Amino acid sequence: MGMLPEWEIERDEFLERLGCGARDFEKKLCLPKFKKIQHILPLRNLKNAESVVPISSEMLFYLVSRLTTLDKQYPFKNSAIQFCKVDPNYLKIGQKFVYRENYQNLLEGLPNLLGKFAIASGIGDLGAYFIFGMDEAETPSLACYLPPIIENHGSDLVIMDGIHRDYITKQLGCTINAILIKNVAIPFPCGIKSWEEIKVIGLAEKPKDINERYFNLQKELFRDLKYLGIDG
Repeated sequence: MGMLPEWEIERDEFLERLGCGARDFEKKLCLPKFKKIQHILPLRNLKNAESVVPISSEMLFYLVSRLTTLDKQYPFKNSAIQFCKVDPNYLKIGQKFVYRENYQNLLEGLPNLLGKFAIASGIGDLGAYFIFGMDEAETPSLACYLPPIIENHGSDLVIMDGIHRDYITKQLGCTINAILIKNVAIPFPCGIKSWEEIKVIGLAEKPKDINERYFNLQKELFRDLKYLGIDG
C-alpha cells in the first residue's frame, strides 16, 4: 500500500490514536436504533434526547409533501420547497394569539434537550432533525423537529407552523431558519393578518373553540401536522 498524505489517516490508526475500538467509537457516535422505536410523538413530549439525525433535503421535501388538511387533501404535493433564513417581521399570521407559557417553554426546554449535542440549539439556528430518545414512560420514541413552515400566497408569506418561535425571533430582532413553501395547491385555511393583530395571553385564557383562535378559519383546510406526529 502506498504512503498516505500526512493529513490522511488509516481507519485503524485513527482508532488507535483515539484510544478506542470500533465498537466504542460507534457508541460515542450515538447512532439511532429505529427498530427499537415504539412511538412517534411531539418533541415537547420527549423526556430526553439520545440521538439527533439531520433530515436530508430529500426527506424534508417528502415529509412536507405528505402533510394533509383535515379533509385529507395534500396541499404541498406538487409544491416548491425551500430551506432559508427569514426575518419574521416580513411574515403574516393566521392565528389570533401567542401563548406566554408556550414561548417560555421553548426558551427553557429546547436548549436543555439538545444541550448534549454539538449542534446549534438556539431557536433561530436549528435545522430539521429526527430526534431519538425516551418519553416520560421510558419508551423508545422518535420526534421530528422542523423549523417554522411558511406558505407563500400571492404577495404574502404566512406562518403555517411555528408562530411562537417566529414571535420570539421577531422580539429579539433576529432571523430564523424556515421552510418556505411555494405553489400551494389550496388556499390558506384562515384570514391573513399582520403581527399587529396578534395578542399575547396565558394558556388559561386560550379559547376552547378553535374557531376563536384563528381569523376566519376554514377548519377543513387546516393543515394537520399531527397526521405525521409533528407539533411545532
